[in-house]
Amino acid sequence: MMERESVVLESMLYIDRHLAEELTVEEIAGHAGYSVFHFSRMFREEAGVPVMEYVRKRRLIRASEDILGGRKVLDAALDWGYQSHSGFTKAFTGEFGFPPALLRGFRMQMTEIQGGNAMSHVFLEETGSHESKEELYDRLWASIGEQGLDYERGRIEKAYEFACRAHEGQKRYSGVEYVTHPINVAILLTEMEGDEDTVVSGLLSEVLVKTEITPGELEREFSPRIVKILEAVKLFAPGQVDMTEWEAVLVKLAGRLHNMRTLEAMSREAWEKKARETVEWYLPIARAIGNEKLAAELHDLSLKYLGI
Repeated sequence: MMERESVVLESMLYIDRHLAEELTVEEIAGHAGYSVFHFSRMFREEAGVPVMEYVRKRRLIRASEDILGGRKVLDAALDWGYQSHSGFTKAFTGEFGFPPALLRGFRMQMTEIQGGNAMSHVFLEETGSHESKEELYDRLWASIGEQGLDYERGRIEKAYEFACRAHEGQKRYSGVEYVTHPINVAILLTEMEGDEDTVVSGLLSEVLVKTEITPGELEREFSPRIVKILEAVKLFAPGQVDMTEWEAVLVKLAGRLHNMRTLEAMSREAWEKKARETVEWYLPIARAIGNEKLAAELHDLSLKYLGI
């Protein structure tokens, strides 16, 4: 199984390196050293899509990035293998649900909103890497409001304040306060429209891992349900996922996405290890729960760091 995953991963990297060129399934299969039939079946089983459908999706994402960077729609279409504006528009709209011309509006909006994510139409919302815990907490409530989530304010505040005390003095590799990580996790969970227990668990997701606080203390402050989720988060092993513990699965996926967004603060060896682990374990889980934005960004970030 691991050999198959490695073959497909290396094929994805090959595709990304040659994405602007004319690619065929025969060429990609030949590079991997397999027959077209065997490779096509293996790729679909591991990636969840046929080979050339994967190529098409990657080209549309790259074209999307170029348009957001100022490239004309027709020029981006021609760059990425489309013969006409109409053909590109049809494919783009089918993939993202809106025509590429609207990216002009997104681009203008992004120049006015500091810290915005230019790929928000494809990926989940991104926060600034150096925002303070107070700024991130404000963002959390903004996201709760935008998603129309009916959370008890006092309970979210209690979890936030508890996490701040628990992680006081701890730092991330980048030097920022450690508590900014679980707050970012909570923000991502609101984007996924997780329930209140899941978001509270996101805020507390590192407490049993990074501090001396015990499950008993957490149960007294919160609830047995929160402790059960957090213990499942702590024991989470990608190769042995219990999908019935869906809150813990969401918390781990959100945590992995934020870690992938901030990998640059770590060593290159750590980049590659986490990127491969993400492709082999976390990406299939994201696809299994049907979160396309989460899966798309985990995939994109993994290829970015494996390709460096």
